[in-house]
Amino acid sequence: MEPGALLGNGRYVVRGVLGEGAQGTTFDAFDQQAGRAVAIKRFDVRGAKSWKDVELAEREARVLATLDHPHVPRYFDHFSENDALYLVMEKITGETLEEIRRRQGPLPEDEVRRFLACADRAMTYLHGRSSPVVHRDVKPRNVVRRDDGAYVFVDFGAVSELVHRRGGASTVVGTIGFMAPEQLQGRAVAATDVYAVGATALAALTGAEPDTLPHQGLRVDVAAALQGRASPSMIAILERMLEPDPDRRAPSVAAALEGAAAVADVPAPRRAPKRVVTNEDAAVKSIRNLLWLLWGLGWIIVPLLLREVHAVRYIPLVMFGALASLFVVTWHKGAVIRAMLRAVTGRASQISVAEAPQKRVDAADAQRVRVHATQLRPEEMVGQTEIDSLERDREREQRKRARR
Repeated sequence: MEPGALLGNGRYVVRGVLGEGAQGTTFDAFDQQAGRAVAIKRFDVRGAKSWKDVELAEREARVLATLDHPHVPRYFDHFSENDALYLVMEKITGETLEEIRRRQGPLPEDEVRRFLACADRAMTYLHGRSSPVVHRDVKPRNVVRRDDGAYVFVDFGAVSELVHRRGGASTVVGTIGFMAPEQLQGRAVAATDVYAVGATALAALTGAEPDTLPHQGLRVDVAAALQGRASPSMIAILERMLEPDPDRRAPSVAAALEGAAAVADVPAPRRAPKRVVTNEDAAVKSIRNLLWLLWGLGWIIVPLLLREVHAVRYIPLVMFGALASLFVVTWHKGAVIRAMLRAVTGRASQISVAEAPQKRVDAADAQRVRVHATQLRPEEMVGQTEIDSLERDREREQRKRARR
């Protein structure tokens, strides 16, 4: 359809195409009567493969007309014209999660948490109605981030319908990778959307399709998929949402978020002080590498030499004897080599960490450490006794000077 075309008896002016899917084309249009931008989804009845497809399109309009929530597009109108069904709804300005992911790669965890918060509100509304509404096709392409940062769930073309038949074959409405296992069995409940929301969040975090990520049977290996790029609580949330068994899966997004709230984000372990590499260490490493290199070359050189003196039968004895000697010399990180170097040079050419001079701590430093130490957990208060002793010694020294 060309820009400028009129729909709805001239009420709507088509301005372009917003997107195309299996269930129709969505146009960018302007409502001349209401004076607002709208999105119009067209379903071509003549191109339908079965009447069940037509029923899906009609059901989408009927269900959307009953919804009123900030994370769901507002319904405005629907009509039929020229052998096609049209659904007029709010135009959501922004980018889909799929577009964002393609543009910038994996999303940061904070942004994914914002998406989950919006999903929590949207799914609580949809699933909590007197006649629960199950979206059945949540995926990055059907989630739009508005300009204000909020996420909106669009395309309700699969709502309230799961399996329909075409030519006697069973076809599942949804997208592989984002569909819960029970959808493939012809079942769908509120937890089915929970799975899809979790799969969408995982796709946003990894930048990959869920079906390409590591699996253990039907279960997505969330920890392996994220490879340490998410907090323990986020991993726990997604594991609860992506449980293959719907009876064991979190029944709602809210339940998944609440269930993981008790999981503490374990801080990264403190690294041990970096060991000072001395000149002696470098020398020992170089000598060890050289000896191993010579032993490897020995398999070429020694046979040639022993052939000259007709002692080929001694090759294994010589080489394995050299190997045994090499193990002794390089044992325990080159302890023998280190001892030999010290015997020649006297001592290491650079001080080790243990020998490094300690910074003198004055009273002000001690007080700062004391204040900080009161805020630490008991296992972190290492060295507090030494600080107290230092202060007492300094106070005694000051009293002695005062008496003099």
